[in-house]
This record gives sequence, C-alpha cells and structure tokens, in this order.
Amino acid sequence: MSKKDLKRQQIIQAAAEVFGNSNFQNAIISEIAQKANVAEGTLYQYFKNKEDLFFSIPAQKTEEFCEEFNLHLQGIHDVFSKVRKLIWYYLYFFKTNPAYARSLMLEMRVSKGFVRSETYGRIKAFTDKVLEIIKEGQEEGRFRNDVGVYAIRELILGVLEYRVTRWLLKEEKYDLIEHYDEICDLIFNGIKSSQ
Repeated sequence: MSKKDLKRQQIIQAAAEVFGNSNFQNAIISEIAQKANVAEGTLYQYFKNKEDLFFSIPAQKTEEFCEEFNLHLQGIHDVFSKVRKLIWYYLYFFKTNPAYARSLMLEMRVSKGFVRSETYGRIKAFTDKVLEIIKEGQEEGRFRNDVGVYAIRELILGVLEYRVTRWLLKEEKYDLIEHYDEICDLIFNGIKSSQ
C-alpha cells in the first residue's frame, strides 16, 4: 500500500471513530484531523468536504461485507440455506460492527447524497447478489413466482434493516441475532412456493 493510500486509510479510520461516536452534524473536521494525526488541510487533499469523507468511510467496510458474504456462500447449493446464511451473516456483521451500522443505517441511508456515493455502489453489488439468489429460487420452483424478485428482496432486506435499526435505536441492549430462527421462518413463510 502506498504512503498516500495509508494516509487516506488513517483519515478514514479516524473519521469512522468520530462519526461513530457522534453524528454527521456534530462531528468536527479538526477532531478527525487530530485523531488521524494530520493537519486539517491535509484532509481536503483526500476528500472534497465533510460529506465526501463521511460517505467514504463505509465503502471499504461494505466491500469487506460483500467479500465475506460471498465466502460464506461458498459450497452452499440449496437456496433456502443461502437465504438463511444471508440473514445470519447480515445480522452478525452489523452486530460486530456497530459504529458502521450506526453511520450507515441511521444517517447515510436517509441522506439524498447517499445514492451518489461509492458506498451505495458497493451496497448495490450486495443487493444484486440477493436478487441472484431469489431468481435461482424462483427458477428452481422453490420461491414464489407470483411475486416479483424486487418485492421479495424488499421483504428480506426490509426485515433485516428494520431489525438492525431497532437494535441501534434501543442502544444495542439485546443480542441482534437472538431471534434469528424466527426471522428465517417469517421470511421463508413469505417467499416459499406452495408447490
């Protein structure tokens, strides 16, 4: 990794900590610079503004999420097992990355600038993978064909996003994976074919 890449990474890590412990509005660029051990002006050599820096934070984490999810799917052929793994991994990942979860779920996803960010593009790669699994299930006749793939994806991700958001709003006071089997049953009852 080049010196420039290391410096950028150092700034992103400091920003993740500051934004994760505060929020976008209250985070101060000078505090991020101090934590990253760089001059405030140096931040602007790497990022256009505070929003650009904010949206750059989860891009790497999102890529990590996607890569690990694909690894978890290795060797799994049954579509229900793939969805079960998707549900577990999604909850597990956010449980073990609460600062990322707070930034992504409580601030970024509700920002208009989010859809133009690098992170959004990487999240789209994950949601496309979910669509691929759903299409596979429909082609095999195991998932409902009377409901569109996008509606099924919205059902799955909607339940998971709601679960993570509630956990964050309740200050992470319970185990995010606690009702994993119930969540799987609920989703499977909604998407499985009656054939």
